[in-house]
Amino acid sequence: MASPLLVLQHMDPNQALQQVVGQVHAARARSDLPHAARLRHIFELDKAVQRQARTALERYLSLSATLSPARHGLWQIVRRCWGELFETYAESLMAVEADTEALARSEIAELSIRAIRAGTQCIKWDAFQHGPIQPNTWAVLNQAYRLALLADVAQRNVQLRSDRGTESTVEREYLRALAFNSLGVDQLDAFRLEVSSRLIQYVLPYLELTEHADAASLQWVDLSGPEAPARLVRRPATLGLARFFSGTVASGPLQDMLEQVASGKIPAPLISAGQVDASGGKVASALSHMIRCWSSEPPVRRHRRHPLPGTMLVVPGLQQFALRLAGDPRARAPHAWQLQDASLQGIGADARLDEASDLAVGTLLGMHMPDSATWRVGAVRRVWRSTPGMGRVGVELLGGTPVAAMADDGAGELSVVVLDAPRRGQPTRVLVPGAGLRANTPIYLLGAAPLKLSPLSTLEYGTDHEIRMYLCAG
Repeated sequence: MASPLLVLQHMDPNQALQQVVGQVHAARARSDLPHAARLRHIFELDKAVQRQARTALERYLSLSATLSPARHGLWQIVRRCWGELFETYAESLMAVEADTEALARSEIAELSIRAIRAGTQCIKWDAFQHGPIQPNTWAVLNQAYRLALLADVAQRNVQLRSDRGTESTVEREYLRALAFNSLGVDQLDAFRLEVSSRLIQYVLPYLELTEHADAASLQWVDLSGPEAPARLVRRPATLGLARFFSGTVASGPLQDMLEQVASGKIPAPLISAGQVDASGGKVASALSHMIRCWSSEPPVRRHRRHPLPGTMLVVPGLQQFALRLAGDPRARAPHAWQLQDASLQGIGADARLDEASDLAVGTLLGMHMPDSATWRVGAVRRVWRSTPGMGRVGVELLGGTPVAAMADDGAGELSVVVLDAPRRGQPTRVLVPGAGLRANTPIYLLGAAPLKLSPLSTLEYGTDHEIRMYLCAG
């Protein structure tokens, strides 16, 4: 029989992932095979599909439309593959915990590391869709690391792929999972999530996992329990089998890399297929976010939040918001979101977010508050599905008085939203489509008398828009 690698490497990634799901499911159903033999076969499948899974990830990121049948279909295929492997490993971990002689120490090491890697992939792919993360995920990750410690194999090297000599350890993979979890994944879109995941690999030697808390400790986890890691606000009353995480030392190398990106030098592994960000804006954003999260000064709210009852009308996306502002009959009906709280610069609300929702971090929002006669504009900064179909959204208010307008950059006309009333000699913020007006080029706002705006800088890159600063030349 041909090895799984030889069979799978010639398949399209979608087909290979589906093949692995079927074979893993069939292996789990074979009661005639000894546990160790069945597990070794699944290990081989896991090794063989790594390259195809990476290709599928690149393909997913290259599909830029947040909501598209192809993108969502690919997400389902990849998530199902990792989920099938993770569930299989979870069952094996339960069996080994009940009978520590069921597997050899080398097999416990491989089982633990593959369980942690599959679980981390499930977390990441769930985060791509803004949750929810399955509730038992961290219970299994904690169990895998705990068993490896008990078997004294947490630092034993395991080969990860059939076609490469790459090795890792249980402790290293658990540390990577902790680091990824610590980054506030509800604040990142899919591209920035993947960039952050790859950056963790770069700075792994600077990350710390200790048995005792110190001044640099940021998060803690109890390996004896099922709970996910939590921010270390104060020393826990009951420690259990505690571990403490810190990424503070990694802030230095990340800052160095941020300066390189600012000068136009983007490391090749951070540029995914179809997602080349020539300006480095998204990569720089991911780096800045990691530095903030791992800083010795933890991020704090700048303004107090106050309860805010009521319902606001929401128009997601620049194009639809521009149509709504212009009174265009093609504008879709607004969504109704339940307000929860507000601060000077932000709003929290509950929204219906089913599988058809294309809302993502960075999405532009037009908002009509219950106590206002005008539209306001904001951008999604956090989004997370706490339960299937419903989510909590955090919105940053961008200020200004939005007005729809037509702009011409010499190559064509395009609908934009002007945030600040143009005044001669004063800067003006303009919301433009992400793939629209040419950068570093003057534009003319069309009207009774065309108004020339000279480019100054780009302030923000969103999922479907950019906020650019122009100087009103009159």
